Amino acid sequence: MHNTTELRDGLADLAESVVPTEGYEGKIMRRADRRRGRRRVAAAAAAAVCVAVLVTMFRVVGFGPTPQLAAPPPDGPFLGWSPVGDVDAGLVREATSVWDRTNSAGPHTDVRALVATRHPRLRSTVVVLQGYDKQGDARLAFFTGDSGAADALRMRVDRPAPDPVKTQVISLVSPRLSGAAGEVSNDPWGTYAIALAMPGVTAVRVSSTAVDDEMIQEPDGPTSRLIVKRFPIAATAQTTTIAGFIKPKRPFASLTKVFEVHGEDGVDGDARAVPAEVVGRSGQQIIVAFLKDQGVRRGQLAVVAEGLVGRVTAVDTVRGEATVDLVTSTGFTGQVYTNISNVPGSVRGTGGKLVMEGVPADGEVYQTNRVLMPDPSQRSNQVGAVTIGRASADKAAGTTTVELTPTADLANLTRLSIMTPSAP
Repeated sequence: MHNTTELRDGLADLAESVVPTEGYEGKIMRRADRRRGRRRVAAAAAAAVCVAVLVTMFRVVGFGPTPQLAAPPPDGPFLGWSPVGDVDAGLVREATSVWDRTNSAGPHTDVRALVATRHPRLRSTVVVLQGYDKQGDARLAFFTGDSGAADALRMRVDRPAPDPVKTQVISLVSPRLSGAAGEVSNDPWGTYAIALAMPGVTAVRVSSTAVDDEMIQEPDGPTSRLIVKRFPIAATAQTTTIAGFIKPKRPFASLTKVFEVHGEDGVDGDARAVPAEVVGRSGQQIIVAFLKDQGVRRGQLAVVAEGLVGRVTAVDTVRGEATVDLVTSTGFTGQVYTNISNVPGSVRGTGGKLVMEGVPADGEVYQTNRVLMPDPSQRSNQVGAVTIGRASADKAAGTTTVELTPTADLANLTRLSIMTPSAP
């Protein structure tokens, strides 16, 4: 074959002699259909495997239902919580002995420990006990060491046992937790907050509006339900917030907040907070209602967690009501100082604004600097001092006045606390 025409004609002649068997085309089509079917099955199986892998991965990295916090059953009138960490039996015996001798409340019976350990942040011992006093009442007590007496245990507070069904965290906030009983720490960062959360909580956060700082404890530590946090001496239970979190045991799972509450209380010698509800407003004054016979008097400060609301100017003991001048009212005045830098001055409400006056001409006040007012119910100008506001702008050089922005939300008040002196 010398050219392509001859080649094409030869191939055509050969093809004419090939006769396909009967049904050949159908067999070819059926074979093709079977192969396509096997490919579809294989593709579907691969897709199913991919979906299963993705679902597993989603579960591993933390997707799934929100974790729930299950309350342990109560132990009679007591919290049915397991102790935190290893309980030091010697500390339990020492604390029980101190408890028995204090206020002649002993002997205490059926004592059980929630905490009995040395805590590195406090650099001292921390003990929390439950038990019956000699009257048969269920009680709960906090103990810490006395740094001036070889860390001997001192009872800091003795309270009625909390509701074992509703309680999720117990706490104590005070500047009187490191020295002799009732003595204020001489450290400007001497207020401690101790918080113990119920089993199941994997991290506890304690924050205070007395300082622009917060911390979340390591969720996997052996004592992650217990936290001891140090704050400036101005911090109080009323300005402290405690939050509990759950972290599922899955890689990359995030923390879920399960509760957030205010600190419970302080110790003997700390000012006492009387809860009050806002029932009326008249211009730059509010009317609040409180339980009768709570020791509310003129001149006492009304506060919320964020800071100072105002001052009590009138009390109706029969009705259990008080009139409070807001910090921006024209009737409000008082002595203040800046936090940390301690620049002195006075404040005055103008009817809508708050001004700090009498500042030394060379005193430096910068925008957002925190300004504090001493609490007359405390025994010190520093202990429990309340944040009244922040500088709205830098004080100009040589001037003696700067405007403040109140830290409390004065327009949306519903509840507050009135600070009263500690009961004698």
